[in-house]
This record gives sequence, structure tokens and C-alpha cells, in this order.
Amino acid sequence: MKSSSSVQNTYQHLKEAVSSSTDFVMKVMSFDHCEIRLFYLETMIDTTVFQDHVVRPLSLRPDLDISDVVTVRIINKVEDLHAAVEGIIEGKTIVQKEGFSTLYILGTELKKERAVNIPMNERVLRGPHEAFIENLDTNINMLRKNMVSSELVVKYFTIGNVSKTRVAVVYMNGIANPEVVSQIEQRFQKIDLDYIDAPGVIEEYIADRRLSLFPQMLVTERVDRSRSNLMEGKVSILVEGSPTVTIMPVSFWAFFQSPDDYQINWWIGSAFRLLRIACFFIGLGLPGVYVSLVSFQPYVLPLNVALTLQGALKYITLLPAFEVIMMLFALEILREATIRLANPIGQAIGVVGGIVIGTAVVQSNLVSNTAVIVASITGLASFIIPSYEMSSSVRLLNYPVIGISSVFGLVGFVFSFFCLLIYLCRMNSMGLPYFYPSLVDRDVKDTLIRAPFWQLKKRPKDAAPVKSQRMRNPRR
Repeated sequence: MKSSSSVQNTYQHLKEAVSSSTDFVMKVMSFDHCEIRLFYLETMIDTTVFQDHVVRPLSLRPDLDISDVVTVRIINKVEDLHAAVEGIIEGKTIVQKEGFSTLYILGTELKKERAVNIPMNERVLRGPHEAFIENLDTNINMLRKNMVSSELVVKYFTIGNVSKTRVAVVYMNGIANPEVVSQIEQRFQKIDLDYIDAPGVIEEYIADRRLSLFPQMLVTERVDRSRSNLMEGKVSILVEGSPTVTIMPVSFWAFFQSPDDYQINWWIGSAFRLLRIACFFIGLGLPGVYVSLVSFQPYVLPLNVALTLQGALKYITLLPAFEVIMMLFALEILREATIRLANPIGQAIGVVGGIVIGTAVVQSNLVSNTAVIVASITGLASFIIPSYEMSSSVRLLNYPVIGISSVFGLVGFVFSFFCLLIYLCRMNSMGLPYFYPSLVDRDVKDTLIRAPFWQLKKRPKDAAPVKSQRMRNPRR
């Protein structure tokens, strides 16, 4: 809708557009030969900027063009009332002279943000101690400071018919696969909803398998991790109001990699990565193996071990499957309690609750000592996985594996693992195989292990980068 030359008509339209909110203000500046009116939301503007860079210059030189007088950084001229309404909601000030239909949108929005801090959910052993914050412009600034390259591309999208949430798609031109970037942009354009609660909403909309329990995107709050993935040809998605960045496409192996692996000796980094992958299988299969062996095939174990397990279960009233499930359930309750409560209280509940529950259930002959050990090792193994999403998937998949193992024994346990392997082999991340790169040839150098840097001459294949060569004859 085109603006009118009458400032009163403009005022009425803007007031109706913001639903007659009480914080909507019209400031009148009357002079001998003209009248200037300013429209804004007093809860959204920076008062200092408004007074020093808008009101004071206009009061001194009202006869000149507004864009030549005010000293704010952002000045836009429009004649569209819809654009003016959007500007007011964002915290900008609309200025209009009586008798002129031109509206000036001035950047006076109040920007409050917390300082750049250390990562809270991803511990840093070595490397930069910078984490993303909730401001999108600041996050883009940190990426650009860490990647001084003209090939870094930033594309903005607005998602949410009501919330108008800004979303940025960031990638390296000449490295990222154009087909992957185009596919991500097409999926963004198809999103049609009123508002975005969290980046997880976008992830569910653009994921290949929306009902999959396994994560198809990597989430991080570390700037260095996002930077390294961009240099490998992946795409980062940043959302206004979120301190985390979503990275895609990713493979199964990316969830076991940590930036600290590349900050230490490659032998140690490889050992830690193998430990994480081993803990994935321990966290997923140890309870099922325990239930299978105790309930069906104790003869597979050495005689002394089998007699020890049977002796521990002699006075236990619950079935092995139920006692393991009960202990895992109690472990989940303790974990949630320690996360939701205040930090000092949460730590106390975690320690005291674990000791009390573990002692009580063993002494009451509800659960055996072995089941407590199995549940504890399973929980610790799942916590080692760097990705929270993958760790949660492992903990949830425990229960169907235990159920199948309690009915069919070791045969059911092996069958469940084969079904899981087949499912993972059929999964894709932005059209690329989930198990890509493979475990053969050079791809194994940065999947199961972390080879020395001078051997990582090519980029990983999981993002299908256009430019695969990463270095040339590094040691000459």
C-alpha cells in the first residue's frame, strides 16, 4: 500500500498495523515552515541514538533533506506502508514530512546481546574459546573474522509468516557442491509456517528422513568447528536468536569427531576417536548382550563368569530385562534432574541420588550388582559421544534392542544390529549416503582414525565438495 502525503493518515495506518499497541509513539516536531513526525515503538529503539542522531539534527536543520541531516547508519527511502510497518516492528524509526509521501526508515533499533563467551555444551581443551551467541549479525561477523576469504557466501532467508525470523545459509563458493546448496535453498523456500520456535523446527522441515531417530545434521556452538566444516565443503545454517549452528550434509562418522582431535598428537586423537566409536556400540549393545547371555545362552561365557552371574541373580525377583530397563530408566531420571536443576543442586542430586538408588536396589534384591554395573557403563559410554543428538539416539535405541534380546536371545540381538546397519546404509543426508565416506582407501584416514595432517591431502567425500584437493605436497 502506497503512503499518503498526509502524516495523519500515515499515523492512523501505522497505529492499526501495530494493533494500537501502547508503546507505539508519534513524536511531532513543528517548525515555522514545516512539520516532521516520527513514528516508533519506544520499547524497541535505542534512546541515545534516537535523541543524538535523529531528533537533535532534525531540530537544528529541519529545512534540509532528512537523509542529509540525520547521522544514523541505516537510512532507507520508501513509499510503501507495509515496509514502514516492518521497520517499526524491527525497532526502526519512521520519519515523514507533512505534504510529502516519502517515508524515511532510520536504523535506531536497540541491540542487546550477551558477550561472546566460551562454549558451554562443547568443552574446549585446546583451541579458540569462542562460542556463537543469539545475534545473527555477530555470528556472521565471527565467521568472517575467522575466514578472511572473498569466497565465503552468506545468503539470507526470512522464515515465518508472523515471526519473520532471519536465517543465513553460509558456504564456501568453489568448494561446496552447488547441487547441495541449491537443494537446501529449495527446501527453505518451501517452508510455510507462522513462527519458528527453535532451529530444530527447520531441521525437521528440511531433513531427508523426518521420522528418523538418528541425527542427519550436526549442531555446534563452536566457531572453529563451523569454520573447519565450511572448508570441507559443508553448509552452515544460522538462525536469529539461536546460539547454535546447523551443519549439513554430514555422515555418520562426523558425530564422533571433535575439534580437539586436530589439536593434539594424531596417535592420541585416533585413540580417542576409536574409543568414541567403540562406546557407541557399547552404549547400544551392552544391555542387550547382558540380557541375552543371562537369560538364554550363559554357556557361551567361561564357566566361572557364568556361575558368578547366576549367583548374583539367585535372589533377584525381577527378570534380567526388567532390572536393566529399570536401572537405565533411573539413570535417565538422574540425568534430566541434574540438567534441569541449578548447577550446585544438580551435581549434589546426581552424586547422592546415584549412590542412594544403587545401594537401595541392590540391598532390596530388586536388581543385581551386575545389572547396576551394566547400566553404569552403558550410561558412561553414551555420554562420551561428542554429539548430544547421537548420544540421545543411542540411549533410546537401547530399549528395543533389550526387548528383542529378551525374547530371542543372541539371535535377536544380532538380528537387531543387522536391521540397524541396513537402515543406516539406506539413510541419506541431503541426498548423500549417510555412511559416506567409506572405510576403504584414503577415506579411512579421517573416519575411524585421524591420520597425520600431511596425509590428509584431500577433503572428505561426505559433502561431495567440488574442490577435493586440500593441500599439495605438504612436506616436499
